[in-house]
Parts: sequence; structure tokens; C-alpha cells
Amino acid sequence: MQIPVTIQAGLWGWLAASGLLIGAAIGFLAKLPQKVVASIMAYGSGVLVAALCFGQIPEAERIGGLWPTMAGLLAGGAVFVLASQYIDRLERHHRGRSSNGGSGMVAVLIAVGAFLDGIPESLGLGLGLLAGGEVSLLMLVAIFLANLPEGLASAAGLREERRSGRVVFALWGGIALLSGLAAMAGPGLFADLPPRWLAFALGFSAGAVLCMLVDTLIPEAFESTHAWTGLITLAGFMTAFALDHIV
Repeated sequence: MQIPVTIQAGLWGWLAASGLLIGAAIGFLAKLPQKVVASIMAYGSGVLVAALCFGQIPEAERIGGLWPTMAGLLAGGAVFVLASQYIDRLERHHRGRSSNGGSGMVAVLIAVGAFLDGIPESLGLGLGLLAGGEVSLLMLVAIFLANLPEGLASAAGLREERRSGRVVFALWGGIALLSGLAAMAGPGLFADLPPRWLAFALGFSAGAVLCMLVDTLIPEAFESTHAWTGLITLAGFMTAFALDHIV
């Protein structure tokens, strides 16, 4: 029996989002050096950049043309930056008012920020099933690797704030569940749209993810790996480039 495309997208989305749960488990149960976490972050960024450049963005242009893709890239980047700034302001405001940086509100804001990253990633993964009928292996690996250090670093921070394991895993399990639903929304909402709107949606996802990499993952990695960040990111890019030619 053929599994509906929407269900397939959700399953692939949950598989990619499982990196959040695995990272959270490692971050909560083990204390890894920050440089290791940062290296994984930089490597995953390189893989994700390559996945967008060789997979999602060219596919968007093939489906709907250059200008819908360009418009989607710009819109996705702008929406991510505006939403990210709003979340950052909320967190700074709350930390300024609270002497205890580990309050429940901060944990909620961390979760919102992670989901904000995950929406365009999962949406793009689901939309890929519409475009070619197969999930993009590059995107799947890239999203998993990008999620791993995010869950790891956040769970480690929550552990230091004396959060219980039940709270940490409920939080990140919920985000993983929502990420799968976001992947299902791709084919569920965009299946009947004209090609130019599908290209716009793919471009929107790619633009948001690119801004997320530049605004979040790469700067965080650079704080620990410094001059090595470029080479580690390049290693991830080269891995994805090779994978794109092998599979």
C-alpha cells in the first residue's frame, strides 16, 4: 500500500528532527567540551549550505523559474530575521528583569527559537517530496547535523539551570513533534499550488535557513573554534558535495 505523501513527509521530518532529541540526550547526560559542540555546529552548517545550493534552490528554479525563487529567498530571509530579532528582544528583556536566568520563561524562549529554526528546514524537506517524489538525502543529513548541536547545547544549558530530565525531554520532544508536522505541511498545503508558488515556498524555506546559519549557527561555532571554523564548515560542505555526486 502506497503511503500518502503527507505522511511520508512527516516521517522524514521526524527522522531529521530526531537530531534534536539525540543532541538533547547527549547534552543532558554527558558534558562535552564546548569546542566539540561548536565543531559539530560548523560542520553541520557546511552540509546545510551545500544542500541548499545543490538541491533545494536549483530545484525551486527548475520548478517555477528564477524570479519566484528569488522572491521566496528574500521573503524567507526577511521573515526569519524579523522573527529572530523579536525573540531575542523578549529574551533580553526577561533576563534583564529576572535575577534567575534559568526561569521557565527563558526555557520557553529557547524552545521558540529552536522551532523558528526548524520550521523552514522541515518545510523544505516536505516540499522536496512534491518536487521530485523523493526525499533529499542531502537535506535530511544536513538538517539532522544542524539539529544535533542545537539540542545538545540547549539541553546542557537547561541542565545547568537544574531543569529535570522530564522537562528537558518533554520540551525537545515537543519541538521534534512540531517539526514533523511542519514537514507534513509542505505537501499538505502546497500540493495544488501553481509551480511559481511552489518555487516561492522552496525559496522561502531556503532563504530562512541561510539567514539562520549566518545569524545563529556559524557565529556560535566561531566563538569556540575561531580560525578553524572556516575549515570545519568547508569540510561539511565538501562532504555534502561528494554525497551529491555519489547518490
